[in-house]
Amino acid sequence: MKKLVVKFNLYAFVSLFFINSNLFGQTMPLQYIDDFTLLDSARYEITYRLEYVSDIEKPDEKETDIQKLLIGNNLSKYFSYLLFQNDSVCTILQKRGGETVSAPKGTQYYEIIKDYKTNKQTVIDREDETVFRYEEVSLSFNWAIQSDRKTIMDYPCQKATTEFRGRKYEAWFTFSIPIPDGPYKFCGLPGLIVEIADDQQHFVFTCIGIKTHSSLIPIKNRNWTYTNTTREKFLEFCKKKYRNLTAYYNSFGVTFAIKRDGKFVFNPENFSYPYNPIELE
Repeated sequence: MKKLVVKFNLYAFVSLFFINSNLFGQTMPLQYIDDFTLLDSARYEITYRLEYVSDIEKPDEKETDIQKLLIGNNLSKYFSYLLFQNDSVCTILQKRGGETVSAPKGTQYYEIIKDYKTNKQTVIDREDETVFRYEEVSLSFNWAIQSDRKTIMDYPCQKATTEFRGRKYEAWFTFSIPIPDGPYKFCGLPGLIVEIADDQQHFVFTCIGIKTHSSLIPIKNRNWTYTNTTREKFLEFCKKKYRNLTAYYNSFGVTFAIKRDGKFVFNPENFSYPYNPIELE
């Protein structure tokens, strides 16, 4: 087996049994090609702040991502704006022959394209520089619209509740923007979802900006080399990886290592990393 200290997103610091450790790893870099496919044109640009818990043992320590929803006539695209900015910088650096940089802490790597015409959605996600892609039928949420009302960003909103893949959610939508879309995969209400959170406050999406463009802006998708899969296979892959990182890296010939108390520990037994996916089932 090849000896290699893996560089996992440059440096990630973890605490294991109250011992300060740092974990590194090394993976093949993405090729940041300046190659896109035009999907649609958007008039609405909605910006959300996502606050989420990555380690359920530390529910008060939340990470933050800034995400955007672009809404066109035929489809919408939801993605991390922090990741978009990072990809743009990396594309320029790579063209100049320089080293690429890691995305900011808290960045989520998924993109979700909801196709209104085919009633299907495509999910693109990244793990270890592999760009996965799967397709699923657009979701039909069992929403219960409540009588509660409040104002968010000067928009009158109404409350709705639902359950989605292992979590219970409370959402606020506005009839003022009669578009049945929202952050992540959430959709199907008679107005734009401007706020939604699960009952444990592990995932909180809050609208922080709404723009209507007089000139349509392009909705584009980068032409990566994709690894096609299914939602079930992708989630199972992630569970296995984070529950035992040593076994994961060993499976393709890499010796995994952590640095603990100033010393390298190779192939620590059953080494796990915090994993709290938004979809539990």
